[in-house]
Amino acid sequence: RQGPTKPEVLSIQWPRKRSARRLQRSNSLLPNSPHFSTGWIEENSQWMTQINRLQKLIDRLEKKELKLEPLEEEVLEENAKSHIMIVQRQMSVIEEEMEEFRLALKQYTESASTQGGCLHVSIQKLPSDSRFIVYEFWENSNAWNSHLQMSYSKTFQRSNVDFLETPELITTMLVPGKYIIL
Repeated sequence: RQGPTKPEVLSIQWPRKRSARRLQRSNSLLPNSPHFSTGWIEENSQWMTQINRLQKLIDRLEKKELKLEPLEEEVLEENAKSHIMIVQRQMSVIEEEMEEFRLALKQYTESASTQGGCLHVSIQKLPSDSRFIVYEFWENSNAWNSHLQMSYSKTFQRSNVDFLETPELITTMLVPGKYIIL
């Protein structure tokens, strides 16, 4: 009589999601598949084309290998106005100061909008809290810096000391001027 034997360990390799999806797609189009019908394929070839395009897109996204390369190198001239300054200002307002802040913000945006060099000013109020985000588009960084020295801008900055819960967060970014569409 023999002693107990060790059970055999079988390794099962599970296909990855993409492989399973490809297998399922290719099996559904085999001639012996119950879903196969020559008329169906011919009538819906446009759908199959779209499905294949989507499949390729999903495959590319799963690879997550993005290669960003510039299309052309741009040579900048020193005197050209080549970049637009985008400014994002985030402000968390004290609830009790909301009405006064709104009035000060309105005066600020009206004054800024009329300045030479200001392309656009936009305000967003986040509904979940008392935070405002102001987006300003300026012709260049010189126009933005000049704007900061104006009396209406300094007045708004001083009033924010009393109106805001935390210091204002300012983010700036230069973008190529010839590509922006407002």
